[in-house]
Amino acid sequence: MKQAELIEILTEDKPRVKLPLRQFYGVVWSSVKMMFAYKSWMIMDLLSTFASVVMYYFVGLQVNPLSLSQTGWGTNYLAFALIGVATSNYLWSCLVRLSHSIQHEIRGGTLETVAVTPVDMLTFFIGQTVRGYLVSLILLVGIFVVGTGGMGVEFQMMPGPLIAALILFILMLISNQALGLIAAGVIMVYKRGDPIAFLVASMNEFLAGVLYPLEMLGAFPLLQAISMMFPYTYALDGMRRALILGASLADANVLTDVLVLFGFSAVLAPIGFAVLNWGYRTIRANGSTSSY
Repeated sequence: MKQAELIEILTEDKPRVKLPLRQFYGVVWSSVKMMFAYKSWMIMDLLSTFASVVMYYFVGLQVNPLSLSQTGWGTNYLAFALIGVATSNYLWSCLVRLSHSIQHEIRGGTLETVAVTPVDMLTFFIGQTVRGYLVSLILLVGIFVVGTGGMGVEFQMMPGPLIAALILFILMLISNQALGLIAAGVIMVYKRGDPIAFLVASMNEFLAGVLYPLEMLGAFPLLQAISMMFPYTYALDGMRRALILGASLADANVLTDVLVLFGFSAVLAPIGFAVLNWGYRTIRANGSTSSY
C-alpha cells in the first residue's frame, strides 16, 4: 500500500458504526481470551474452590444442627454456607470488577485509545464486566459440583424452587451491578474510591449473612437494620428459602424478596448508567482518560 493511500484511509472522516451486539461480542471475546491465557491462575482458583468447600464441610461439623434448625434453615450447615459462598463471587464481580478494569485501562493508556475508535463506550464498559461473571460462574459451578457430588449436599431441584432461585439470582446481579456502575463512574472522575468500594462489598458480604443466619443479628439491632439496606441480603434469603426449604414464588417470603430486589433494580439501574455516563463524559472533557 502506498503512503498516500494509507494517509487517506487514516484521515477519512467516517461516522461511527453503531453495532452494539457485534462490539459487545468483540469486547467479551477479548476478555475471555485474556482470561484463559492465564491457565495456572485458573487452575489455582479451581483448587482454592475445592479447598474452601472442604473447609466449610469441617466447619459445619462444629455447628450444632439443632441450633441451625431453630433458625429455620434445616440441619445441614454446608448447604446453608455453599449458597452464600458461591454467590459471593458474583457480589464482588458486580461491585468492584468494572472499577478495577477501568483503572487498568486508564493506567495502561488503552482507555484513551478505545475512546477514539468506533466502539460504543457503554458497550465496552458492560462487556468488561462479563469476564468477572464468567470467572464467578466457573467457581459457582465448581462449588456446587464439589458440594453435591463430593460432600453429599442436597438442594431442592423441583421446577418451582429453581425458577424462584433463578429470578432472585438475576435480580441480585442487576441490583448489585448497578452499585458497581455507580462506583466505577465516581472512581473514574476522582481517581480514588477503591477503599470505599471494598468496604461496601465487605459490609455487604458480612451483613447479608453469607456464613451465618441473619437471625443471629437480632441481638444487634443497628447491624440488622443496616443489613436490610443491601440487595444481597434479600437475594440470599430468597435463594436459601428456594434451594434449601423448597419454597417457590407462591411463598410470601420469597415473593417479598423478589419484589424488594425488583425495587432496588428499578431504582439503582438508571442511576448507575447515569453516573457511569457522567464519569466518562467528565474525564473526556477534562482530558484525563489516560491519567490515574
